[in-house]
Amino acid sequence: MSITIAKLYDETLEYVKRLDSTTYEESILLVDLRDMVLNELKKDIVLTEDERKMLRQIGEFDKAILARFTELKDEASNAMQKINVTRMQKQKYEQAYAPQSYFVDYKE
Repeated sequence: MSITIAKLYDETLEYVKRLDSTTYEESILLVDLRDMVLNELKKDIVLTEDERKMLRQIGEFDKAILARFTELKDEASNAMQKINVTRMQKQKYEQAYAPQSYFVDYKE
């Protein structure tokens, strides 16, 4: 168990050091690792004092990590909103027509 908690601790420290430049994919990997450790903790309840200390320190970073997750969510939301606005503008300028229709030019 100590290895997984130590790995989570190291990954969390690395993530927090680069918090402003972390990507969505890195965030997902950290969440997956945390989930794995939590599942392991449910099975194995006996923790050493060092493991408890590492988990407390990891918990201290939760507020900063959550703020980064919120930033990433907002960025994604803004990007999706821009895409939807662009899509709506494009639909306004495209004429709806039947693909099997004919164009008749009365001038000629």
